[in-house]
Amino acid sequence: MDPIAHRSRLRIGHLAGLAVGLAAAALVSACSMGGASPSPAIQASASRSAATVSSQPSTPTLGPATGSFTTPGATANWTDFSWSQLAAGSPLTTADPGVQLVTWRRGYAACGTANGAAFVWTSTDGQTWTQVTAFTGERALVAASPTGLVAIVGMASEIVWTSSDGIAWHDAGPPAGLESVDSIAGTSAGMVATGHSLSGSGKSATGHYSVAFSTDGVNWTPVNVQGGITWDEVGPRVQSGNGRFFVMGGYPGILTSGSPRRFDLLDSTRAAGSRSLMGSGASGKGGLWWSDDGRTWTSTGDWAYASKIVFGRDGLVAYSGPRQIPGYVSLSLSTDGGKTWQADTNLEPLGATVCGQGECTQGPDGVIDSNGTVFVAVKTDGKAWVSYDARTWKAVTWSDAFPVYSILVLPRGVVAGSTFGAAG
Repeated sequence: MDPIAHRSRLRIGHLAGLAVGLAAAALVSACSMGGASPSPAIQASASRSAATVSSQPSTPTLGPATGSFTTPGATANWTDFSWSQLAAGSPLTTADPGVQLVTWRRGYAACGTANGAAFVWTSTDGQTWTQVTAFTGERALVAASPTGLVAIVGMASEIVWTSSDGIAWHDAGPPAGLESVDSIAGTSAGMVATGHSLSGSGKSATGHYSVAFSTDGVNWTPVNVQGGITWDEVGPRVQSGNGRFFVMGGYPGILTSGSPRRFDLLDSTRAAGSRSLMGSGASGKGGLWWSDDGRTWTSTGDWAYASKIVFGRDGLVAYSGPRQIPGYVSLSLSTDGGKTWQADTNLEPLGATVCGQGECTQGPDGVIDSNGTVFVAVKTDGKAWVSYDARTWKAVTWSDAFPVYSILVLPRGVVAGSTFGAAG
C-alpha cells in the first residue's frame, strides 16, 4: 500500500474515532464521571504487530476462583511499556466501551459494562484487583464519598449501594430527591449528581435536568449551578478531580441572569454561525462550573462545549468543541485547578490532524488520557509522551506503530485494545 494513502486512511479513521469518543462522553456511561478522568470509549485498535506484543512474566492474569486480576507495573517515572495480551477473561478485555477509573482515599475502582451487565473491580494498590459481586445490574455509577464508595445500580429502578472498604457493600435503598441519575462524582466534601425526568410522551416528551448534592449518596438536595440556565437535550454532567467538582453542559438559549457572554470562537465565519445558532435556540455553546463544596458554584465563562476533563497531578485537560460543528475536537489546559482555562492551539504534543478530502472536522492527532496523576499522550504514528501538568512532556517508548483511538490509563500502566502495557 502507498504510504501516503495509508497515512490518509489512518487519519480518517482517527477522526471517526474522536467523533465517536465525544459522542460516547456525552451519553450516560457505566461508571461515574468522578474521581480520575473518565477515559474515552475503549475501542479495538487496528491489529497490533506480533512483534510489539510479547509474552512477559508480568502478563496480566485473571483468577476465576478468587475473582481477581492483576495489572503490574511502575507507579511513577514512566519511561516505557512492556506489552502483553490481557487474559481472555479479564474484565478489561470483555468490556463494552466506557471503562473508567475512579480514585478514592483507599485506592481505585474500575467499572464499566461487559455484555450488557455492569462490573466493578476495586484495588488498594492498582495492581491486584478484586471483583465486586454484591450487586448486579445493567449499569453501575460509582464515585467516592466522604466515607468510602457509593454505587447507584440499575436504570429503571435504581438502588444505592455503599462501601467503606470497596469490598463489603450495603444495600441502602433507592436514592431520595433525585430521578434517573445520569452522572455522579465525589470528594471528601460530599457527592454531586446530575439527573433527569421526563414529562409527556413520544415526540412530545420533554426532559428536565437537575443537579443535586449529598453526603451519603442516598439523600439528595437540589443545588443551583447558575440561574437562568436551560440545559440542552444532553443535559449537564459532573466530574471531580483533585478535590474539586466540575459541572459541564450545553444550553440552547441565552442566560437570563444578565451575565455577559464570551465567545471563544474558531474564526469569524464560525462566530457568525454560532451567534445565529444561539439566537435561534439551537444547541451551540456550553459552560463549565467549578465548586469545592458541591453547593456553591463559579462559572469559568461561556466557551466551547466541554465533553470531558482529564485530570493530572499538576494540571487539567478539557476536551471541547462547538456543538454546531460535529466531531470537531479542541483542547484547553488549566494549571490552577480548573478555575481558568487557556486554549491549546498547538494541541501539544500531538499536533493537529490534517483534514483530508471529504473531511470537515479536525482535532488532536492522537489521544490524551490520565490515571489522575500522570497524563499519557499517544500519537497515531506510535509516538508517546507522559506528563504531570499537560504542558511539559517527556517522550517514552510506546513500541506500537499502529493508531490508538483511545486508551485507559491505570495506576501501573495503559490498556490499549486487548493489550496491557506495564509501565516501567
